[in-house]
Amino acid sequence: MNQECITGLTQTWKNICDQYDETEHLAALRFIQAHVETLVTIFYEQMLKEPEAAHFFKDDIIQKRLIDTLRKWLLETFEVALNLQFEQSVKRQQKVGLVHARVGIPSWFIMRGVREIQRKMFELLQQDLTQSSLLVCSYIVQIMGLSTEIMCRSYEFNTEKSQEIKHNYRLFSAMQDVAVHKDKQRGSLLDWENELMFKIFSGNSEFYHPMFSKSEFGLWFIHKAAYAFSGSDQVQLVIDRIYQVDALTEQTMIITDKDYLQDLIQQIRELNREIQHLVDQLFQVAEYIESGNDSLTQLLNRRYLNTIVSREINFARQNQAPLSLLAFDADYFKNINDKFGHAAGDSALKFIAEALQRYSKGSDYAFRIGGEEFLLLLVDTDLVRAMSIAENVRSYIEKGLIRTAQGQQFNFTVSVGCVLYDGHPDYQRFLDAADHALYAAKNNGRNCIQVTKHLSSV
Repeated sequence: MNQECITGLTQTWKNICDQYDETEHLAALRFIQAHVETLVTIFYEQMLKEPEAAHFFKDDIIQKRLIDTLRKWLLETFEVALNLQFEQSVKRQQKVGLVHARVGIPSWFIMRGVREIQRKMFELLQQDLTQSSLLVCSYIVQIMGLSTEIMCRSYEFNTEKSQEIKHNYRLFSAMQDVAVHKDKQRGSLLDWENELMFKIFSGNSEFYHPMFSKSEFGLWFIHKAAYAFSGSDQVQLVIDRIYQVDALTEQTMIITDKDYLQDLIQQIRELNREIQHLVDQLFQVAEYIESGNDSLTQLLNRRYLNTIVSREINFARQNQAPLSLLAFDADYFKNINDKFGHAAGDSALKFIAEALQRYSKGSDYAFRIGGEEFLLLLVDTDLVRAMSIAENVRSYIEKGLIRTAQGQQFNFTVSVGCVLYDGHPDYQRFLDAADHALYAAKNNGRNCIQVTKHLSSV
């Protein structure tokens, strides 16, 4: 949901509360506080009668966490009219819907549970059929209905997001001949550059050349390729470089100083070579889209990450099997690119991929999730093995030596976050725990391993 939607829902929540006075707000909160344990109990009693619910609520640790979460949700929802934190509450409902979408809990489960809470609430309120109790009942029903609506909106939004990724894959597969597109667009880029060089060196001090963003290549990339390749790291880089070339091209048409003009030409050529390199990587992505590989390292890309981690979590829960996750990040990677060039940076990334493959099993999953960040999902792996692999990879990379095409040599290090799966069904919490461990490793001086044994409760 965007901010405009959140703002509208925030106003709706406030409008509902404004229909009632503080006496009714307090009465509703006190009613919830007095009966929260009963309402939570009836919710899960009814949920566990549903055969489809067994997968989500079967073990004690998950049930305990979910009960605590539902209790907190009920109390916080009816404190909003008093603390006036309307927007914060809308965002909380939005987050709950997101978690439901990640875990895969169907919306109708939640609607079914809310219906049971409301049924029990009416049963309790029948003991006091005063005008005040009817107002309190009306207020509670409206607030619970709105809260559930926000959750479902968030659930649907995140489901649509998943479908959008699949649509992007279809766009990739619609490219009939990758090799033809690749050669054609490379030729288009070079034609634009050669035409500019000709005009500059023709001796005519006044000339006009179309902006790179308006050339055949620029229009193709901005209006077609950028969408087809959405999700790839290189897309925004190419777009940025295209507009940098535009700015330099404008200067070539007004500058008369030959030395300065030579400098501008060199900058344009360097940017265009970088664009060519990035576009080549994008076409490699298209070539590997069927297998879901990262074009540079041949590891899995992040688009399969959620699906695979979710599946392995389900397996670990059903079979009581250990599961570990390692997160890697190259230390000071920008310095490598700045000092030795992007080709050297690519060599460093390939070296990390080589290390991950060297020390992992065929059943493990190695991902490049973007930039210099990697994940290694270790199936049927306890913390002892996970730490051993983490140290092997860290040490191997630290001792390695990268050689550039220009004959230079350099080495680098990685920071590692390690987490052991603790049984919670939400895969994002597992990924976040690894990310937090990696962040701690960075803060602890880099080139080290940080372990997180337990995920924080939600």
